Order: sequence, then structure tokens, then C-alpha cells
Amino acid sequence: MTTATLPRKKKATYRFKTRPYAHQKEALRKLISNGYGGGLLMEPRTGKTKTTIDYMSMLHMKRGVRRFLVVCPTRVMGVWAEEFHVHCPYMAQVIIWDSKARRKMPTLPDTMGPYDMQVVVINYEAFATPGKKLPSGRRSKASGRFKTRKVLLDWAALGGGRRNDRNVAMVLDESHKIKSPSGKAATMVVSMQGYFGWRVILTGTPVTKAKKIADLYMQWKFLNPARLRELGIQTHQDMQDMTGKWIEKNGYPQFVGTKQFGLAKVREAIFEDSYAVKRADCFDLPPRENITEYIRLKGESARVYDEMAEEMVARLENGEITEASIALVLALRLAQITGGTTKTTDGNVVRVGREKLDALKPHLEDALEREEKLVVAARFKPDMDAIASMADKLGLKVWQIRGGIKRQETDEYIREFRKWDDAGVMVVQPQAASLGIDLSTASKMIWMSLTPSYVDYTQCCDRIALSRNSTTFVYLLAEGTVDELLMETLENDHDVAQMIITDPRKLLRTK
Repeated sequence: MTTATLPRKKKATYRFKTRPYAHQKEALRKLISNGYGGGLLMEPRTGKTKTTIDYMSMLHMKRGVRRFLVVCPTRVMGVWAEEFHVHCPYMAQVIIWDSKARRKMPTLPDTMGPYDMQVVVINYEAFATPGKKLPSGRRSKASGRFKTRKVLLDWAALGGGRRNDRNVAMVLDESHKIKSPSGKAATMVVSMQGYFGWRVILTGTPVTKAKKIADLYMQWKFLNPARLRELGIQTHQDMQDMTGKWIEKNGYPQFVGTKQFGLAKVREAIFEDSYAVKRADCFDLPPRENITEYIRLKGESARVYDEMAEEMVARLENGEITEASIALVLALRLAQITGGTTKTTDGNVVRVGREKLDALKPHLEDALEREEKLVVAARFKPDMDAIASMADKLGLKVWQIRGGIKRQETDEYIREFRKWDDAGVMVVQPQAASLGIDLSTASKMIWMSLTPSYVDYTQCCDRIALSRNSTTFVYLLAEGTVDELLMETLENDHDVAQMIITDPRKLLRTK
């Protein structure tokens, strides 16, 4: 008599809702093999958000995880909600729990209704907001960040999120936001680590310089503190001492060199927990083309630039004065002048030239003719206003991302831009459009005026980097001016402020 063999149960296979790139599959394999999550140290626009959403969906399918907490910068909260609906194959309830929502909904729902997954998206600022001031002068722990933490942990406990449980997950987007061990938000976020068995950190810039390697300390204290213990690191100072040489000078610690052996140990350890990739290594991503257009200043703008560069003061045709008190302000004034405007001592913004606007106009006309979308980056608000006005007069649909616009408005503009199926232009301020915003339905970006921040520059560029088409970046540089100095420093990751202070002559126009 033979015993019948029971049919083997097939393992469930995860089905991607949107096709991943090869490096995203590699990243997923790393997170899965770690057994608890891990770090995605992927350059901006290599698809960290999609990778994380696929991983969260896999945790739901394989492990039954249903509650997820995402901590991110305020400006990208809406992006997470939209990306979930694009990439998640399950029914996900995404709750944007910003300051306005926290006032209206002081507690989180304890049930999910018909949803498979519940995702709470919260900003870092929520963990820095102090409680109400008490008569004693102390801050209440029944409000502010302490209350926020309690509500989140009560919510997590509904899914099994108690210490040493593994049924809830927490994600830190742009995790370098918690790099400071003395920061209120950083300490509060890290204090929640033990309640979330699955943890992921995302950042394209975990460390910007060798002397800042200790910026990883708080990120790893959240992600995998056991790794720090293996290295014998108990404090932020321990990591500084292991990786760098420091001296006391003028009452402050000064970095004087790297300890290569310690740096190598830390690097090897963190890569045990993380997946890292540079955009240049993602061969299946579309290529990038850089075009520099040199523009010669003429007439009034050339005269004002030269006077300002040489004397730090210039008289305009209308009789008003523009001036700079120090070298760094001088660099800012000169960058404004190359864009065609300057600010007077009376606080007025005066136009002195249109050379860059004239150079930009053919690009806008070309977009209109081809029925394409493009992104224009401008550092100064008068430049943004002029670009938007010119584009509107040409008949282009115009959106803007700039400081002072509410997050909800920004989210709406991004949604409209992505869905728009005709000619249009998104005018962005680099500081406001450098994190987590997806403008990849455009494949061309024009830089009207450059930012001195390397991080803002690279992350702003990467807003279109995931375009399915090859990307084109056009740089409008006033020839022989501060524009070329800024471009040089950004390409070589130099400190523009230090260069200007060391040799102010670099700001003089080469004629």
C-alpha cells in the first residue's frame, strides 16, 4: 500500500505593479536578505521611493505586516501618497498626518476597513515641536512631540508594535535629517526604534564630506544599533574619534585628517546593512546630456556688473544704488545681475538687462511647438516671476514650486504637471524643489540661475532623472562672470564661499 503524496503548496509570488529597474531589484534583494530592512543609500532619482514601496508591499504579502510609518520632509508628504497609488499592488490607506491633520485628527484610526495596508506619513517637524508652556516654565509632555510619539506608538501597538515585536514597519526618508545627536527630532525618532521590527532608511546624501562620517551615527542608531556595538561605538563622539583626527582650536574641534583604518571599518560595517548605488552605475537608466550656453552681458547689465565687482557698489540708470557689504553678499548681487535684476539699498528690485531671458525664450518656444514639458530652475524670485510671465504670454501652461507656497498647493501643481499632456513649464526654486519631488514626465531642465549648494543643485537636477527618455540639462551662463565660478564649484564639489573669500578677484568679469 502506498501513501498518497500531497501536492506541494506553491509559494506566493510578488507581482510588481510597475516595472522595476535592475538596480531596484538588487536593492530589494538586499533588504530582504537583511531580515529587518536596511539602508538605501541611492543617489536621488534612482527610485528609492518605489523600491521602498515594493519592499513594504512584500512585507505585507510575506509577513502579514499591515501598519507602516513613513517619516519624511514636509514637502514630499504628498509625493509618498501619490507614489503609493502608482506602485503598490495592494489597497493602501495613506494618511497624511501633517500639522493641520493632527489638529483635526488628534488620534489615528484603530481599524483599516477594507484596506490591506495602512500607511501614516508624518513630517520630521512633528518630532521637534515642543509641548505647551506650563506655569512652571517647563514644556508639557501631554502635547507637542511627546503626544505625537505616544499616539504613534499606541497606533503601532495595534499591529503588534511593542518592543521586540516585528509586525510594524518604519521608514525614514531623507534620513540625514536625523544626523544631529542633539536634535530634538532626531532623539525622538530614534527613541521609537525598538517598537518597529522592520526599518528602512533612505538617503542619497548620507555623508557629504569625510569629516562628517559621524553623521551616520544617529541614522544607524535607528536602523541597526547592533552594528555600532560591533564596532565598539557607543556615542557620536566615538564615531568621530574612530574616523577622524581632531584638534581643539579657538574653543572648537577642528578636523585635520581622516583615520583611514577606522573609516574603512565603518564603511565595511554600514555596507553590511545597506545597498548603495550611483546614478552613473545604473546602466539601464536613460542617459544625460549637458549643454552650456554662454551669454554675453551688454549695456547696462555689463556696466552694473563691472562696477559692483570692482567697487562693491553700483549706481543704476534711475539713480538708485545697489551695494554689497561683504564678499558673500557681493557674489549674490552679481548672480542676481547676470539674471537681469538687482536689489537697491531702498529694497527695490530693478531690472538691468534681459540677456538670459532672451536666451531662454527660444527654449520655451520650442517646447510650445513640440508640445513638450520642461523644467526651468531659478534661484531668485524676480527671475521666476519673469520666466512665468514670459511663458504665460507665449501660451504655455505654467506651474511654480518656490518658497512660501503651501505644501498642498505644491502637491496639486506636481499632480497637474505630471498629468498634463501638452506644452508646459514648471518653474522651480532649487531650495524648494530639491527633495523627493518627481517631475520625470519632463526630460529637459534649464538652469536660469545656479544655486551655490551642491546638495540642492544635484537633487534639483534629479527631479527629472527618472524620465523614460534621455534627459537634457541646459545651463545659461553669463560669460566670464560669477556664473562660471558657480558652475566650476558645483562640478568639482568645491566650497564656493571659501573660494570667494580666498580670492575675491574671481568675481571680476573676464572681458
